[in-house]
Amino acid sequence: MNRPTVQRGMPDALALILAGGRGSRLHDLTSRLAKPALPIGSLGRLIDFTLANVANSGLGRALVLTQYEPEALNDHLSLNWRRAAGLRLDVLDGNALGPFNGTADAIAKVIDQVDQENPAQVVILAGDHLYQMDYRPFIDRHVSTGAQVTVGAAHVPLEEADQFGIMSADADGLIVDFSEKPAFPAETPDRPGHAFASMGIYVFDWTLLRSLLMEMAPLHHDLDFGKHILPRMVREKAAYVYALPGRGQAAPLWRDLGTLDAYHGIHADLANGLVALDPSWPVAGRRAMGSPVRPAWVGGRPAWPGHTIGEGATVGERTHLRNVVVLPGAWIGSDVAIEDAIVTGDAVIPDGFNLAEALESSPHWCITSEGGIHILSGLALSRLARTNTAPKPARWPERTDHALRAAPGR
Repeated sequence: MNRPTVQRGMPDALALILAGGRGSRLHDLTSRLAKPALPIGSLGRLIDFTLANVANSGLGRALVLTQYEPEALNDHLSLNWRRAAGLRLDVLDGNALGPFNGTADAIAKVIDQVDQENPAQVVILAGDHLYQMDYRPFIDRHVSTGAQVTVGAAHVPLEEADQFGIMSADADGLIVDFSEKPAFPAETPDRPGHAFASMGIYVFDWTLLRSLLMEMAPLHHDLDFGKHILPRMVREKAAYVYALPGRGQAAPLWRDLGTLDAYHGIHADLANGLVALDPSWPVAGRRAMGSPVRPAWVGGRPAWPGHTIGEGATVGERTHLRNVVVLPGAWIGSDVAIEDAIVTGDAVIPDGFNLAEALESSPHWCITSEGGIHILSGLALSRLARTNTAPKPARWPERTDHALRAAPGR
């Protein structure tokens, strides 16, 4: 059954952005920040990509659902987005309205607030993915098929598919199977060697989703779209897929930065121009996304091209950095040697610090990723300073809150 196409500008669609998660696999990076609040070089914060998509797609209204460590995220939204032209944004805090125990449970607990907006469609979005997407064709697809839910999907290589929820669809886009992290994922017919990974974003008619939430929330304490609602819609043959297209001539861009290696890697890729950001798809109130993270300069000389230094970070003279991401607000002294690391915004690294020597003397004071990336956070450095075997630099500076004040969007 076909329906009329949604008008340009999407006046009847409401964006619901889930931004309350920690991202536990990111360890110290999210000890004091929600995952959507993580800096992405000097471009802003991770949630800015989703909000840019909302604003540039003409969705004039958005509700952002927060919960874990909401303060920095709320400050960023107030400073950079609440006055964005054409976008009205409100924040709904799970600490007041929840707790939010699952992605769908969060929406169930703000039904009254969504009802006040009286939307025809709701677009459920994750605030912790890096991607560029026009949501208008996504909503159009949902309306034209008469689907009960339309699921955004990205093509991922088969060898990576066991990290995602994977869908199989027929020629019309009807989802015929959905499996979480399958050992043997199904190949997509349109792109050999790839599988359809759920992006965790959905379009629903609000009246339908509202009824589902009212019915299912009492049955599942942790009601979740991927775990409970989508499998039901697939069984009822009511779920369709929408594949993320590329922008212009570029390949589709979608990165799930759920691991330390992925977070480190996106900075290196941005610095080296390997991420196809569309400069015509800007972040409201900030410079265009086409201005990538620039390779760092140390002591007046260009540093190794794989590492970046964020806005507001300080690096001293004669310091050697290789394959290092320095987040906004970090302070690194002089005569320091660091390789293969992420330096967080709350880190204060003393003069003369040598990471290799510190790891040799006491190997367990910092988190190390599967790919060998070390996390130099304020927490890790305080652990090192307390060990008897820690190499003694000229001095261990005291912890300060300068990093949070200097972070982007503060």
